[in-house]
Amino acid sequence: QCSCLSSGAMSDPSDQPHAVAATPAAVAGGDAARFVFVGGLHRSGTSLLAELLKAHPEVAGQVIDGMPKELEQEGQHVQRVYPVDDALGGPGAFAHNPLAHMTERHPLATAASAARLEADWAPHWRGVEGAKVRLEKSPSNMLRARFLQALWPNSYHLIIVRHPVAVAFATAAWAARHGGGKRAASAASVVECARHWLRAHDLLLADLSSLTNVRIVRLEEFVSSPEAAQRTIDAICADLGLRRVAVGELEAAAGRGAISAGVNRKYWRACKDEAEAVHTALGALEPRFAAFGYPLASLDPAASAAPAEPSRNRLGTVSEAAPPVEPAAALGAATALAASAACACSAPASASAARAV
Repeated sequence: QCSCLSSGAMSDPSDQPHAVAATPAAVAGGDAARFVFVGGLHRSGTSLLAELLKAHPEVAGQVIDGMPKELEQEGQHVQRVYPVDDALGGPGAFAHNPLAHMTERHPLATAASAARLEADWAPHWRGVEGAKVRLEKSPSNMLRARFLQALWPNSYHLIIVRHPVAVAFATAAWAARHGGGKRAASAASVVECARHWLRAHDLLLADLSSLTNVRIVRLEEFVSSPEAAQRTIDAICADLGLRRVAVGELEAAAGRGAISAGVNRKYWRACKDEAEAVHTALGALEPRFAAFGYPLASLDPAASAAPAEPSRNRLGTVSEAAPPVEPAAALGAATALAASAACACSAPASASAARAV
């Protein structure tokens, strides 16, 4: 069972998971390869992480011919089992829809659903020959990991998290570019996207203790240096029993440039430039952001990334001197989600490799 949480159960006892039989950690390649699901809110780095991993020679990824670029090769758009994010409210809103949160108690958590999903996704896998895992990326996987685990008990879940204010500004800007109009980029929209971040991560936190194979990746840590990116990829590969590949090789194979460390810089400037009303609204949410390890000041690129006295957060990861919070408060100090969302991953790995990066 996942040992991410040092506090007790986060959800109502009536919602505790049914027992799920464990399956072998390593599955033969080809069509029997293990599933890896990448999730995290839109504009949090899901595409970056998924593209790098799909470039690994032992990972089969999805290539969906004819898919519009803005749908980003997400498997949710070529399946007929659960509703897609846009049908649930779209980026910046879907987590408020009760239908977005799916667990092992969902009526669709059946062998028939697993078979339907495998059939829907089958035409889109690339690199299956010799693959040990099959990777599917959709943002809302973060809210249906328990459901997916019920379908495939040995599945592995990668959740990437980013500063809520950066996600809020980026999501509002994305909505404006893709038909949202002026209202989508308004100050009110930014604040609503920040509240959505909290809702999504509250749900994720409540689910973590029910997940067997899960790793949390903090975007800011992942991109902070080439060495940090390599540590993250190495830890994921160790979890999954994949051979080590240099991040530079993955970037080249994926056709990406080098990872940039300044992912939040423009959003710090945007936050500083916003009207007082936005500062007041975001300031009111700051205690909850800080409980996840993301105080507003941590958006500042000049803020220290290496606290002298780290403390443990609600994800069981090490944070930057975050004060203790009540168990129901929030995800925890994601300023260092990299240090230890330790989970008992079923793939053999050392204790250090099982810590979230």
